[in-house]
Amino acid sequence: MQVAEAQQVQLQNQKQQHQHHHHHHHTQETTPMCKKKIQQVQDENKVAVAAVEGEDLLIPPLNFAMVDNGIFRSGFPEPSNFSFLQTLRLRSIIYLCPEPYPEANLEFLKSNGIKLYHFGIEGHKEPFVNIPEDTIREALKVVLDVRNHPVIIHCKRGKHRTGCLVGCYRKLQKWCLSSVFDEYQRFAAAKARVSDQRFVELFDISSMKHLPISFSCLKSSKGIILLLPFLE
Repeated sequence: MQVAEAQQVQLQNQKQQHQHHHHHHHTQETTPMCKKKIQQVQDENKVAVAAVEGEDLLIPPLNFAMVDNGIFRSGFPEPSNFSFLQTLRLRSIIYLCPEPYPEANLEFLKSNGIKLYHFGIEGHKEPFVNIPEDTIREALKVVLDVRNHPVIIHCKRGKHRTGCLVGCYRKLQKWCLSSVFDEYQRFAAAKARVSDQRFVELFDISSMKHLPISFSCLKSSKGIILLLPFLE
């Protein structure tokens, strides 16, 4: 009886091995063709996805950030940044370098109806930094006028000249100096200048207090956000 059972188990094992071998052989025959087809479909998908991503790719300028409602800052915009800038629907650009604006950038402004405010501030290194207070004051008036919004402020790297202008804007918004300097240092990083921060600290805002300012980052005691638009 035991011998008969053993023979039966052996027969079943042989049958299973044969079936497995047959299935494995069948799989080997079809797999290369399937793999080739799957690879072809995957390659086509990759190309299609890359094409779509390439069309929608937006590249912000160097050091780009939002300062406040309708106010942005950055380094010098390159042609590769133009598509991104279009999404901001800019009305104005405040340019803080003395060099002429490049032709490609001027064409971009013209085709998008953007006004250029050019305040040429020399980019000297310490200790020969001389930031003209009157120029910063005039640039601030442009920033404060909501008729110019949305506006982007930029110099070359979006660090020093832009940092000084934004720092003075924060003083008008009644930011404490430590917060103003924290923001300046976040963008200037290892290139932070004591002279820039000294300029912001000493900048006299008393002559500009009569100008309406959007205190969008401040709240009154009742928790109402104060938004004072520039009146025409």
